[in-house]
Amino acid sequence: MKKVAISIGDLNGISMQILLQAHKELIKICEPFYFIHYEIFLKASKLLNITLQDEFNLVEFSSKEQENFIFKEKKRNFKIYTYTALLDQEVDIDFTINAGMLDAKVGAYSFLSFQAASKCTRNYLDALTTLPINKKAWQMSQINYKGHTEALRAFFDKDAIMMLGCEELFVALYTEHIALREVYKYINALDLAKFLIQFYQCTLFKPIGVLSFNPHASDDGVIGGEEEIQIKKAIKIANVFLKDDGLNLNELSNDVLLSEKEKALNFKEDIFINEPLVADSAFIPSSLKKCKYLVSMYHDVALAPLKALYFEKSINVSLNLPIIRTSVDHGTAYDIAYKNKKINLQSYIQAVKSALEFLKIKEKNK
Repeated sequence: MKKVAISIGDLNGISMQILLQAHKELIKICEPFYFIHYEIFLKASKLLNITLQDEFNLVEFSSKEQENFIFKEKKRNFKIYTYTALLDQEVDIDFTINAGMLDAKVGAYSFLSFQAASKCTRNYLDALTTLPINKKAWQMSQINYKGHTEALRAFFDKDAIMMLGCEELFVALYTEHIALREVYKYINALDLAKFLIQFYQCTLFKPIGVLSFNPHASDDGVIGGEEEIQIKKAIKIANVFLKDDGLNLNELSNDVLLSEKEKALNFKEDIFINEPLVADSAFIPSSLKKCKYLVSMYHDVALAPLKALYFEKSINVSLNLPIIRTSVDHGTAYDIAYKNKKINLQSYIQAVKSALEFLKIKEKNK
């Protein structure tokens, strides 16, 4: 079975309850490796009053120049491994789990679990699934990333693509955690075309629709429209590029828009719908039957309808990286942490299943 790294997330939230309650289901489809120290695992499970009957793989991580991943020992029903690599901070496990509380030490631990799991996945494991973190706790612990995707870009020096969704609807975000007033500055044909091409190459989805930026797709320029002009150009570049096997992404330029080349390649099917889609109607049932793979220029334009429709089953995927990374599409739920309330495990289990599916696509593209 494939080996999946699981970063622990914020221990003051619902991560440990998710991990423990979903473990039986996970070991049917993969071999999970949980990046958490033995003592902390026991402390959290005791707070939840959950008896540990199954066997768990734990990975205890520390910061050293030399990277290494080895089996350490077996304790009770735990196989304990160690992973060492150069991490952004020294690992501190001397903290108390305080349910529902923001804590800098817990934030730092969640980040280092994620960083260690990411690095280990690249060389030793098959895929990574991340449990939810709290961005404020990262900030309190002097972590300078706004979330997993931004950190992954730095770890691997790659243009990671954030995609969210489920089988019924997937949306990719061209811009993520930036202010709305800044978004238009990023919409230019060549950069967007490169994003669209990479998105297709990572997923092999089709057809893909690109959402407009202005209301009503600008109504032919009545409501703004400069952005729609750039989006149309980007779609055209991406479609021509993906039809011509001889083009290199590093040489991408407006030259691929030459009318002769377009005409010569018209016999091949377009990957991207050739006009920007009106964003306010792209998510209605009749529209999604025609196209359920969408690219949004801005975070909330895509995620508000996605979460309204499929909140409990949608997941987060980081594409265009040396590793496959998926995540739950929900937060730490501090309000119910360690209260043993019923929680929905669907997003987490689906995140692991999707990691295995995207791993197949990646292997197919090699």
